Amino acid sequence: MASRYLDVTNDLAFKKVFSDKDIMKDFLNSILHLSNGSAITEIEFIPTEEVPDLGQNKRSIFDLKCRDQDGNWFVVEMQNRKQEHFLERVQFYASHTYVAQLPKGKSHKGLMPVILIAISKENLFPDEIGCVSYHKTKEDQTNKQHLFALSYVFIELGKFNKTAQELYSTEDYWLYFLAESEEIKQPPSSIKDHWVLKAYETIERFNWNDIEYDGYIRAKLLAEAEEMTLQDNLQKATMKGIERGREEGIEQGRNAEKLIIAKNLLSLGIDKKKISESTGLSLKEIEGL
Repeated sequence: MASRYLDVTNDLAFKKVFSDKDIMKDFLNSILHLSNGSAITEIEFIPTEEVPDLGQNKRSIFDLKCRDQDGNWFVVEMQNRKQEHFLERVQFYASHTYVAQLPKGKSHKGLMPVILIAISKENLFPDEIGCVSYHKTKEDQTNKQHLFALSYVFIELGKFNKTAQELYSTEDYWLYFLAESEEIKQPPSSIKDHWVLKAYETIERFNWNDIEYDGYIRAKLLAEAEEMTLQDNLQKATMKGIERGREEGIEQGRNAEKLIIAKNLLSLGIDKKKISESTGLSLKEIEGL
Protein backbone atom coordinates (compact mmCIF):
# COMPACT_ATOMS: atom_id res chain seq x y z
CA MET A 1 0.00 0.00 0.00
CA ALA A 2 1.38 3.42 -1.00
CA SER A 3 2.53 5.72 1.80
CA ARG A 4 0.41 8.74 2.64
CA TYR A 5 3.50 10.94 2.70
CA LEU A 6 6.36 11.11 0.22
CA ASP A 7 10.03 10.95 1.16
CA VAL A 8 11.09 14.50 2.02
CA THR A 9 14.77 13.62 1.46
CA ASN A 10 13.95 13.17 -2.24
CA ASP A 11 15.51 16.11 -4.10
CA LEU A 12 12.24 17.34 -5.60
CA ALA A 13 10.21 16.87 -2.40
CA PHE A 14 12.84 18.65 -0.33
CA LYS A 15 12.83 21.68 -2.61
CA LYS A 16 9.02 21.74 -2.72
CA VAL A 17 8.79 21.84 1.09
CA PHE A 18 11.62 24.21 1.94
CA SER A 19 11.07 26.65 -0.92
CA ASP A 20 8.27 28.00 1.27
CA LYS A 21 9.77 31.03 3.02
CA ASP A 22 7.83 30.58 6.25
CA ILE A 23 8.72 26.89 6.48
CA MET A 24 12.39 27.68 5.83
CA LYS A 25 12.41 30.42 8.48
CA ASP A 26 10.86 28.11 11.06
CA PHE A 27 13.34 25.35 10.23
CA LEU A 28 16.40 27.64 10.39
CA ASN A 29 15.31 29.29 13.64
CA SER A 30 14.80 25.91 15.32
CA ILE A 31 18.00 24.23 14.08
CA LEU A 32 20.17 27.29 14.77
CA HIS A 33 18.43 27.94 18.11
CA LEU A 34 17.54 31.50 17.17
CA SER A 35 14.83 33.23 19.19
CA ASN A 36 13.54 36.67 20.18
CA GLY A 37 15.93 39.38 18.92
CA SER A 38 18.19 36.96 17.04
CA ALA A 39 15.42 35.13 15.16
CA ILE A 40 15.21 35.24 11.37
CA THR A 41 12.11 37.24 10.44
CA GLU A 42 12.62 37.64 6.68
CA ILE A 43 14.43 35.62 4.04
CA GLU A 44 15.12 36.02 0.36
CA PHE A 45 15.86 33.02 -1.83
CA ILE A 46 18.95 33.40 -4.03
CA PRO A 47 19.33 31.78 -7.49
CA THR A 48 21.90 28.99 -7.46
CA GLU A 49 22.82 28.75 -11.11
CA GLU A 50 26.30 30.24 -10.68
CA VAL A 51 27.97 27.19 -9.08
CA PRO A 52 31.26 26.50 -10.92
CA ASP A 53 32.37 23.36 -12.69
CA LEU A 54 33.56 20.72 -10.22
CA GLY A 55 35.50 18.71 -12.79
CA GLN A 56 34.73 15.64 -14.92
CA ASN A 57 32.24 17.77 -16.88
CA LYS A 58 29.85 17.71 -13.94
CA ARG A 59 28.08 20.65 -12.34
CA SER A 60 26.47 20.51 -8.95
CA ILE A 61 23.93 22.93 -7.52
CA PHE A 62 23.03 23.97 -4.02
CA ASP A 63 19.66 22.63 -2.96
CA LEU A 64 18.54 25.97 -1.52
CA LYS A 65 20.29 29.23 -0.74
CA CYS A 66 18.80 32.21 1.06
CA ARG A 67 19.66 35.43 2.87
CA ASP A 68 18.04 36.83 6.01
CA GLN A 69 17.05 40.39 6.97
CA ASP A 70 20.54 41.11 8.34
CA GLY A 71 22.31 39.89 5.21
CA ASN A 72 23.51 36.54 6.58
CA TRP A 73 23.65 33.78 3.98
CA PHE A 74 22.36 30.23 4.43
CA VAL A 75 23.02 27.25 2.19
CA VAL A 76 20.80 24.22 2.88
CA GLU A 77 22.04 21.02 1.27
CA MET A 78 20.16 17.69 1.30
CA GLN A 79 22.34 14.61 0.76
CA ASN A 80 20.12 11.55 0.33
CA ARG A 81 22.74 9.12 -0.97
CA LYS A 82 26.35 8.20 -0.38
CA GLN A 83 28.86 10.45 -2.04
CA GLU A 84 32.63 10.44 -1.98
CA HIS A 85 34.28 13.53 -0.54
CA PHE A 86 30.97 14.99 0.67
CA LEU A 87 32.59 16.97 3.50
CA GLU A 88 35.06 18.52 1.05
CA ARG A 89 32.20 19.41 -1.27
CA VAL A 90 30.15 21.27 1.33
CA GLN A 91 33.20 23.30 2.33
CA PHE A 92 33.70 24.20 -1.32
CA TYR A 93 30.06 25.23 -1.59
CA ALA A 94 30.22 27.45 1.49
CA SER A 95 33.46 29.08 0.32
CA HIS A 96 32.01 29.71 -3.13
CA THR A 97 28.93 31.36 -1.66
CA TYR A 98 31.13 33.62 0.47
CA VAL A 99 33.34 34.62 -2.47
CA ALA A 100 30.34 35.11 -4.79
CA GLN A 101 29.15 38.04 -2.64
CA LEU A 102 32.08 40.16 -3.83
CA PRO A 103 31.56 41.97 -7.14
CA LYS A 104 34.69 42.09 -9.29
CA GLY A 105 36.99 44.94 -8.33
CA LYS A 106 35.15 45.77 -5.09
CA SER A 107 36.44 45.79 -1.50
CA HIS A 108 36.14 42.81 0.82
CA LYS A 109 34.49 45.03 3.42
CA GLY A 110 30.88 44.14 4.05
CA LEU A 111 31.04 40.43 3.19
CA MET A 112 28.44 38.61 5.28
CA PRO A 113 28.88 35.26 7.07
CA VAL A 114 27.76 32.04 5.38
CA ILE A 115 26.22 29.15 7.32
CA LEU A 116 25.97 25.86 5.45
CA ILE A 117 23.41 23.38 6.79
CA ALA A 118 24.00 19.86 5.46
CA ILE A 119 21.32 17.22 6.02
CA SER A 120 22.54 13.69 5.40
CA LYS A 121 20.86 10.28 5.50
CA GLU A 122 24.31 8.76 6.01
CA ASN A 123 26.35 9.20 9.18
CA LEU A 124 29.31 11.48 8.60
CA PHE A 125 31.08 11.68 11.96
CA PRO A 126 31.95 9.30 14.83
CA ASP A 127 29.18 8.09 17.14
CA GLU A 128 30.14 10.44 19.98
CA ILE A 129 29.03 13.40 17.84
CA GLY A 130 25.28 13.94 18.09
CA CYS A 131 22.58 14.06 15.46
CA VAL A 132 23.01 17.83 15.05
CA SER A 133 26.55 19.21 15.24
CA TYR A 134 27.89 22.75 14.91
CA HIS A 135 31.30 23.51 13.43
CA LYS A 136 33.05 26.89 13.72
CA THR A 137 36.60 28.19 13.33
CA LYS A 138 38.11 28.77 16.79
CA GLU A 139 41.57 29.69 18.11
CA ASP A 140 43.28 26.68 19.71
CA GLN A 141 44.51 28.07 23.03
CA THR A 142 41.53 30.20 24.03
CA ASN A 143 38.84 28.24 22.14
CA LYS A 144 37.37 31.63 21.17
CA GLN A 145 35.94 32.45 17.77
CA HIS A 146 37.44 35.36 15.84
CA LEU A 147 36.73 34.21 12.28
CA PHE A 148 33.03 34.29 11.45
CA ALA A 149 32.96 34.00 7.66
CA LEU A 150 32.13 30.28 7.41
CA SER A 151 30.39 27.86 9.74
CA TYR A 152 28.62 24.55 9.30
CA VAL A 153 25.71 22.63 10.77
CA PHE A 154 25.48 18.92 10.03
CA ILE A 155 22.30 16.93 10.58
CA GLU A 156 22.87 13.16 10.51
CA LEU A 157 19.40 11.64 10.28
CA GLY A 158 20.67 8.13 11.00
CA LYS A 159 21.49 9.26 14.54
CA PHE A 160 18.01 10.57 15.31
CA ASN A 161 16.29 7.88 17.38
CA LYS A 162 13.51 9.63 19.27
CA THR A 163 10.03 8.15 19.08
CA ALA A 164 6.89 10.17 18.39
CA GLN A 165 6.17 10.23 22.13
CA GLU A 166 9.58 11.74 22.95
CA LEU A 167 9.33 14.86 20.80
CA TYR A 168 9.25 18.04 22.87
CA SER A 169 10.87 20.87 20.85
CA THR A 170 10.45 22.38 17.39
CA GLU A 171 13.89 21.03 16.53
CA ASP A 172 12.66 17.53 17.41
CA TYR A 173 9.60 18.03 15.23
CA TRP A 174 11.76 18.94 12.20
CA LEU A 175 14.24 16.12 12.76
CA TYR A 176 11.41 13.58 13.09
CA PHE A 177 9.82 14.98 9.94
CA LEU A 178 13.06 14.62 7.98
CA ALA A 179 13.86 11.16 9.32
CA GLU A 180 10.42 9.53 9.29
CA SER A 181 8.22 11.37 6.77
CA GLU A 182 7.63 8.38 4.50
CA GLU A 183 7.08 5.91 7.34
CA ILE A 184 4.14 7.42 9.22
CA LYS A 185 0.40 7.54 8.57
CA GLN A 186 -0.16 10.88 10.29
CA PRO A 187 1.93 13.50 12.13
CA PRO A 188 2.50 12.77 15.83
CA SER A 189 -0.13 14.41 18.02
CA SER A 190 2.65 16.14 20.00
CA ILE A 191 3.53 18.34 17.02
CA LYS A 192 1.83 21.71 17.43
CA ASP A 193 4.12 23.84 15.27
CA HIS A 194 2.03 25.22 12.39
CA TRP A 195 4.87 25.20 9.85
CA VAL A 196 5.93 21.63 10.55
CA LEU A 197 2.33 20.53 10.04
CA LYS A 198 2.23 22.51 6.81
CA ALA A 199 5.38 20.68 5.69
CA TYR A 200 3.58 17.37 6.23
CA GLU A 201 0.68 18.69 4.18
CA THR A 202 3.06 19.68 1.38
CA ILE A 203 4.46 16.16 0.96
CA GLU A 204 1.12 14.40 1.22
CA ARG A 205 0.82 12.30 -1.94
CA PHE A 206 -2.65 13.53 -2.85
CA ASN A 207 -1.46 17.14 -2.92
CA TRP A 208 0.88 16.38 -5.83
CA ASN A 209 -0.39 16.47 -9.40
CA ASP A 210 0.69 13.85 -11.94
CA ILE A 211 3.50 15.97 -13.41
CA GLU A 212 4.97 16.72 -9.98
CA TYR A 213 4.74 13.10 -8.90
CA ASP A 214 6.38 11.96 -12.13
CA GLY A 215 9.29 14.31 -11.33
CA TYR A 216 9.47 12.87 -7.80
CA ILE A 217 9.73 9.31 -9.18
CA ARG A 218 12.39 10.36 -11.69
CA ALA A 219 14.46 11.94 -8.90
CA LYS A 220 14.05 8.76 -6.84
CA LEU A 221 15.16 6.52 -9.71
CA LEU A 222 18.15 8.77 -10.39
CA ALA A 223 19.22 8.55 -6.74
CA GLU A 224 18.87 4.75 -6.81
CA ALA A 225 20.86 4.52 -10.05
CA GLU A 226 23.67 6.61 -8.57
CA GLU A 227 23.66 4.44 -5.45
CA MET A 228 23.89 1.27 -7.57
CA THR A 229 26.78 2.74 -9.57
CA LEU A 230 28.61 3.62 -6.36
CA GLN A 231 28.07 0.14 -4.92
CA ASP A 232 29.25 -1.44 -8.18
CA ASN A 233 32.42 0.67 -8.14
CA LEU A 234 33.06 -0.25 -4.50
CA GLN A 235 32.59 -3.94 -5.29
CA LYS A 236 35.01 -3.75 -8.22
CA ALA A 237 37.57 -1.97 -6.08
CA THR A 238 37.16 -4.62 -3.36
CA MET A 239 37.63 -7.46 -5.84
CA LYS A 240 40.77 -5.82 -7.21
CA GLY A 241 42.10 -5.50 -3.67
CA ILE A 242 41.35 -9.17 -2.95
CA GLU A 243 43.07 -10.27 -6.17
CA ARG A 244 46.08 -8.08 -5.43
CA GLY A 245 46.28 -9.52 -1.92
CA ARG A 246 46.04 -13.07 -3.26
CA GLU A 247 48.86 -12.45 -5.71
CA GLU A 248 51.00 -10.89 -2.99
CA GLY A 249 50.28 -13.87 -0.73
CA ILE A 250 51.34 -16.32 -3.44
CA GLU A 251 54.55 -14.36 -4.01
CA GLN A 252 55.31 -14.29 -0.29
CA GLY A 253 54.75 -18.06 -0.16
CA ARG A 254 57.18 -18.61 -3.02
CA ASN A 255 59.81 -16.47 -1.31
CA ALA A 256 59.34 -18.44 1.90
CA GLU A 257 59.90 -21.70 0.00
CA LYS A 258 63.07 -20.29 -1.61
CA LEU A 259 64.42 -19.30 1.81
CA ILE A 260 63.80 -22.81 3.19
CA ILE A 261 65.56 -24.39 0.20
CA ALA A 262 68.47 -21.97 0.48
CA LYS A 263 68.82 -22.72 4.19
CA ASN A 264 68.92 -26.45 3.49
CA LEU A 265 71.52 -26.00 0.74
CA LEU A 266 73.66 -23.88 3.07
CA SER A 267 73.57 -26.63 5.68
CA LEU A 268 74.95 -29.00 3.03
CA GLY A 269 77.86 -26.66 2.35
CA ILE A 270 76.74 -25.59 -1.14
CA ASP A 271 78.41 -22.41 -2.44
CA LYS A 272 76.35 -19.25 -1.81
CA LYS A 273 76.70 -18.07 -5.40
CA LYS A 274 75.31 -21.33 -6.75
CA ILE A 275 72.43 -21.17 -4.25
CA SER A 276 71.68 -17.65 -5.48
CA GLU A 277 71.63 -18.80 -9.10
CA SER A 278 69.35 -21.73 -8.38
CA THR A 279 66.85 -19.97 -6.10
CA GLY A 280 66.87 -16.42 -7.47
CA LEU A 281 67.67 -15.01 -4.03
CA SER A 282 70.32 -12.31 -3.71
CA LEU A 283 73.63 -13.01 -1.99
CA LYS A 284 72.62 -10.54 0.72
CA GLU A 285 69.44 -12.51 1.42
CA ILE A 286 71.40 -15.77 1.57
CA GLU A 287 74.05 -14.28 3.88
CA GLY A 288 71.24 -13.16 6.15
CA LEU A 289 70.36 -16.79 6.71
